[in-house]
Amino acid sequence: MRFPRARRHHTSGLCCCPDLPAVIHATLICTLLVATPGCFFSEHSFPMDPAAVVRADTPANLPTRKWLVSAHEKLKGLLPHHHDQPMLTDEFSDPSGRPVDLVARYTLEPDQLESMFVNFLGLSYSAQVTGPDAGNTPAPEWPGFIDIWVPINARLKLAGRLGMARGPDGKVIGADCIVLLAGLCGGNNVIRQRDIAAALKSSGLHVLAVETRGQGQTAVRYPDVACTWGMFESSDLLVVSDWLEAKPNVRRTGLIGYSWGGTHALLTAWNEGRGDKHPSIAPRVAQVLPKLPPGRRYRAGVLVFSPVLDIDVLVGKLATPQPYLIHPVRAGLQKTVRNWKTLRGFPNPTGALGDVIRCEQLNYEGTMEDQRRFLRFVPYKGKPAGNKLADVRIPLLIVHGADDPVAPVQTVADLTAGLKNPNVATIVLPSAGHIGFAPYAKSWFYSMLLSFFDPDKGPKPAAAR
Repeated sequence: MRFPRARRHHTSGLCCCPDLPAVIHATLICTLLVATPGCFFSEHSFPMDPAAVVRADTPANLPTRKWLVSAHEKLKGLLPHHHDQPMLTDEFSDPSGRPVDLVARYTLEPDQLESMFVNFLGLSYSAQVTGPDAGNTPAPEWPGFIDIWVPINARLKLAGRLGMARGPDGKVIGADCIVLLAGLCGGNNVIRQRDIAAALKSSGLHVLAVETRGQGQTAVRYPDVACTWGMFESSDLLVVSDWLEAKPNVRRTGLIGYSWGGTHALLTAWNEGRGDKHPSIAPRVAQVLPKLPPGRRYRAGVLVFSPVLDIDVLVGKLATPQPYLIHPVRAGLQKTVRNWKTLRGFPNPTGALGDVIRCEQLNYEGTMEDQRRFLRFVPYKGKPAGNKLADVRIPLLIVHGADDPVAPVQTVADLTAGLKNPNVATIVLPSAGHIGFAPYAKSWFYSMLLSFFDPDKGPKPAAAR
């Protein structure tokens, strides 16, 4: 039997010799899995250890890109030892401004990142922070949080869990409020949501974990309101910011998104700063988008983990049934989509993603392409992406793992190469899989999280883009 070539990059955490023959290496992995069932590939809790958190003592009032350079220098010692180094924003472009080849830079095997024998750690990091499908059952209670409904418009409210930070006297303090988004078809029943919300709240920040259209209890209460996969959600989230900032104890708002929730967060950051006309917005789409009052939202910043940038490619990968033995990640995504469709009443639910990226207000020939045009961040087969990040006017940080089996790391370079906006920064870590930053480097993860949202030393919007 011939096994794929074992890569040192993805197996260093197993303490195996990088020159170990592939068959022996594969046997060792299988032995570990049999000996510790569920340990590597089941959901875990990664609560913050306050004693292990380091605040990046950066100079005040730095724009995001300069802030990241300073913060990384202070926090890089918290990352696990690795023969590959993290990469920051300006390293994603060659001297001519074109994207560098991250696949070559990290010696990746893109077609085998779903293989346990090639990407064991990346897959295990991903699995340990991936919870169950949202379902229709509310998440168990979180200590110190209450369930609320955030009004969006006359026919929609979003389900959320709100936790207000309190001082030693037990009274609510004045602080920023961080909005926390779930991933694909997800909700607040994921342990990751609870852990991060608790960490932020205990650190003196208010937190709202919100379930957007089609997710969790929002979908249960409003089954006829379609999920638009970011098109209307990005406007909804701007309304959420306005609602929060109208509260007496909320100073500013911030936003955190993971996976597809990260894509929602990116679209929100773009939507917050774009003009009335943009090449990514088709005329008929512009007619149905909500008209919001002018104003600044999410001034505390937007932090995005493992966003899905090549939406068209992912839709193509999930168009046909995928076998678990060959593509376990794709098969798992299809199961999530299929379960979501079943709960939402789709006839003959499949694991295909393309037929759910839709908008109930749009029903004409070309609707699907116009919506993809709104969601697209990187060009696809000659179709432009609209250079959305050039419009961002609030701090925006993208965090990605090189061995991500869902969202290819090369798209990060394709997105940010040549981008001159000082409000946008990106860091790629050598590992962490898809959103698995807490299991990969928990102290670094929470230190970066709290340093970014530090009201005094966190990044500040640049005066000009």
